[in-house]
Amino acid sequence: MFFSKYQRITSLIVVLSFIFLLPGCQQNQQSGDTLSNSAEKKFDRFTENYFQEQLLGSGLNLHFLLEDTSDYADASMSLGEYSYESMQEIQPFCIAKIEELKKIDYQALDSERQMTYDVLMHSFQSQLDFSDFCLLSEDLSPTLGIQAQLPVLLSEYDFTSRQDIENYLQLLGSVQPYFNGICEFQKLKAEKNCFISGSVCDAIITQCKDFLDDSNIEENLLYTSFQNKLDHCKKISDKERRSFSDKNKALLESNVFPAYVHLIDTLSTLKADGACKNENGLAYLDHGREYYEYLVKNETGSSLTVPEIKAMIQTQVVRDIKQLYSLYTISPELESKISESQPSMDADKILTELTQKSRKDFSEISNLQYTLKTVDEQLQDYLSPAFYISPPLDCLDRNIIYINPKKTTDDLYTTLAHEGIPGHLYQNAFFAATNPNKIRYLIGCGGYSEGWAVYAEIQSYNYLYNDQNLAAAQACNESYSLALYCLCDIGVNYEGWNYQDLKSFLSNYNITDDASCHSMFEAVLEDPANYLKYYVGYLEIQKMKKYVMEQTGADFNLKQFHDALLSIGPADFDIVKKWIMHQYKNREPD
Repeated sequence: MFFSKYQRITSLIVVLSFIFLLPGCQQNQQSGDTLSNSAEKKFDRFTENYFQEQLLGSGLNLHFLLEDTSDYADASMSLGEYSYESMQEIQPFCIAKIEELKKIDYQALDSERQMTYDVLMHSFQSQLDFSDFCLLSEDLSPTLGIQAQLPVLLSEYDFTSRQDIENYLQLLGSVQPYFNGICEFQKLKAEKNCFISGSVCDAIITQCKDFLDDSNIEENLLYTSFQNKLDHCKKISDKERRSFSDKNKALLESNVFPAYVHLIDTLSTLKADGACKNENGLAYLDHGREYYEYLVKNETGSSLTVPEIKAMIQTQVVRDIKQLYSLYTISPELESKISESQPSMDADKILTELTQKSRKDFSEISNLQYTLKTVDEQLQDYLSPAFYISPPLDCLDRNIIYINPKKTTDDLYTTLAHEGIPGHLYQNAFFAATNPNKIRYLIGCGGYSEGWAVYAEIQSYNYLYNDQNLAAAQACNESYSLALYCLCDIGVNYEGWNYQDLKSFLSNYNITDDASCHSMFEAVLEDPANYLKYYVGYLEIQKMKKYVMEQTGADFNLKQFHDALLSIGPADFDIVKKWIMHQYKNREPD
């Protein structure tokens, strides 16, 4: 899984959503004669079969979820199918899965299986509405789009055997047909008058051109990363090494690069033909507001309506402003300190310090392993400030945190708290230590995962500064900044603001320069509901903490709450609330 940090005004494991839900990859069920008819046996068989279906349908999923793939020799070594027709198939697929789940006696399951059942049922139900809105969906964007993420994922495709290399080359061979499907889908969107805006189209085209910019193919990321991995693979001969290198270069020239060129040409032609008819948000498209409601619910994991979410955010903005003014009254110097850069530290030292200082609030996980990497120069202009790639289920120490030096300059400490400890890395390792059902790794909830990372990031100001008033002021400022992005997102995509409306709104908060306003407008056009995933998730976690505090009174233990929340794993917040007290009572503080 791929988790990224949000872009900031001062300047994101995103689940691989474009290949995860794969109808039509059914595997033969095990014979019922060899299993008992108990509910738990039926449920375990259901989850195992579903897990295998998903991995057999995508070579990329398979590789990132399992290091040992020997049991999946029949898996499709492709990116899958991208088409309007395949999106339409999701609905009957989910209906069939729901009916299959309903045949299992929920009350006869133990608590862990009941939680997994709840998560599965919600996942299938949330997908049912997608086919009604799939033409409004968009998997292309300058930062979080398929075309931007794919080079990173391919460069992170490890080679531990000859088979890994052969599988990788097969995946490269599937890039062009996959991108052809994306292009056909974009043409259909243009035909139905729901194509992207001109500015977003231009940004995607520019990103693709920059990826292809090197005149020398041997300087491209997908060539250099392949060579580096090949050089470190000791299980092949020199002759095989040369052969694989030649095949990779040939596939880049004949398949991958032409796929990006075709995408550039398709988008350029559609724009030239007048397809970019809407330069504003989703609210201006037919059924755009309804799609935004679906998107917000799906992304945030919150059951609140969009107006209720807006009210919750506005309430928090007022709280943050009041607290900031109160802190400034106590310590007037904070107003100037709050804009200063964070203290400069080496990334490894930061993570070591975060590990030590966070122990008072978060249970210790021994021997957490991770690797820090730098985003390739070809991708620095477009990728997030940082992102975390979770390890395979059978090799849990292979955690990777990427840092984008072009985007992460003044806030490396809190960025590493978000991606590392006690953020995504800690979150993933804690949940993995509970030995969850494998299917849980295939079902994400952005609001839960990114909400936790924001929660961890804001908590880390207490570890960064000895002056707790400064820490509180920085936390308020962070919350306040994210809140403004979310209110702009709702304004543009739900209420129909244009650029001037957004500028007028931001002027109320003393943000008046065109560069900042334009950056915010483009950000919420490119990825609707993205900021809500982070901030609404964070606010829901704060609500959950308040709920547990009310239930436990003076006995509330912060570390025990964190353990309970993380032991539930990624889930929408209604499910989290259903199970939080059960998990809390089963977690003893250190």
